[in-house]
Amino acid sequence: MALSSLMSRSVYRRMLFQVIKVWPKRLYLIGYNELATILKRIMNKIKIILFILIGINLTFAQIEKNTYQLNSVENLLTDDVKQVLDSNLNDKNVVFLGESNHYFGSDLLAKTEFVKFLVLEKGYKDIAFESDFFGLYFDHNNNIKTNLYPFWSRSIQGKELFEFLSEHNVTIWGFDNQMTSGYTYHNFANQLSHILNENSIDLDKDFIELTETFIKNRSDAYNVVGKSNLQILVNEIERILKNEKIAKNKLWVQFLKSYKSDVLISLTNNSTQQAIPIRDSQMAKNLDFIVNSMPDKKFIVWLHNSHMIKDEYGTQSGQTMGFQFIEENPHISYHIAFSSINMPYRKPKLIKKYSNDDANLLHFLPTTQKNYFIDSKEIIVENPVYQQKEFEGMFVVDDNKIKTNWFKHYDALVFISRGEDIIFVE
Repeated sequence: MALSSLMSRSVYRRMLFQVIKVWPKRLYLIGYNELATILKRIMNKIKIILFILIGINLTFAQIEKNTYQLNSVENLLTDDVKQVLDSNLNDKNVVFLGESNHYFGSDLLAKTEFVKFLVLEKGYKDIAFESDFFGLYFDHNNNIKTNLYPFWSRSIQGKELFEFLSEHNVTIWGFDNQMTSGYTYHNFANQLSHILNENSIDLDKDFIELTETFIKNRSDAYNVVGKSNLQILVNEIERILKNEKIAKNKLWVQFLKSYKSDVLISLTNNSTQQAIPIRDSQMAKNLDFIVNSMPDKKFIVWLHNSHMIKDEYGTQSGQTMGFQFIEENPHISYHIAFSSINMPYRKPKLIKKYSNDDANLLHFLPTTQKNYFIDSKEIIVENPVYQQKEFEGMFVVDDNKIKTNWFKHYDALVFISRGEDIIFVE
């Protein structure tokens, strides 16, 4: 990559000014000694500028070395990228695949290509979605369209993914505490009643009825169920969890804790600031339960980029699912974030502006018209200064202005040039 492409014009102007400002306006009026002093000052300035230029050039060379052009989305992974993945996945039984927006069809298509590689060449035979933990624990691959969110299960871009999962017998799981699946809607209250009766547990007479009302109205539970009744649900769940018989049933302990957290989210009355930490914490615990219940299995984890940030630095310090999962399961996961560049709503001049801005991740790409894979993990190993550097990026689209340490948040960054929105099947 040419040095001229690595530095903005403003940087050159600032450096040139540093030299010019020490040059006298009336050279013919000065003597030999003064001239020698001025020349020495100029040479010192030039040395500093050369040092800065060389440092910047070396830094960008390290990033360039770890930036790999990908193929078109239909056959995305190159042999070079597969080698990078091979070297990083030898001791990893969990691979996170994130997306910048749930409604970006191009992110979905790109992630599907990585799923194919992980299943066919690396032996990952289970995939956990950011979807209903309880429902998918039982129903797995049977009712995709009612158990998974529609932007995946009912989109044209998702069709190839689910056909592939079915063809290769990849088991679908969920880790989300939000009880949104069709299976949960029809079965949770009955199964909960059965397990409680089986263990002769006495409850508030309205508990099961309130549970059913909550499940069937959870998107507006604060108003439909009511704050006082939601608190009754929390109190009853806590009482059940203290029962000795229930405590021995690890699966139902996890279901009940997950259920309780969903009720607690409703008690926030749609306060995102309060709900996100509750949700991320429980999703981390649900995924931890699944992974550690089946230690011989290798899992792909399908979710939004914001949930899988793997360190406590930046956007939601210590609150993300990814960070909390790693705290309990160090060294077993690899995190790949995806982002689509040229989305229909983004004007070309905006993309060009981002690309010319050395504070934006797009600045590191040779062009925004190709697909790229950046090995951010290796960049930090080779140049530790990047553990502290912050950039603007497109990996959490809900907040375009976010400036944070993307290289530290994820092990790899995937940029898809041609973006497209989800198209729902009619």
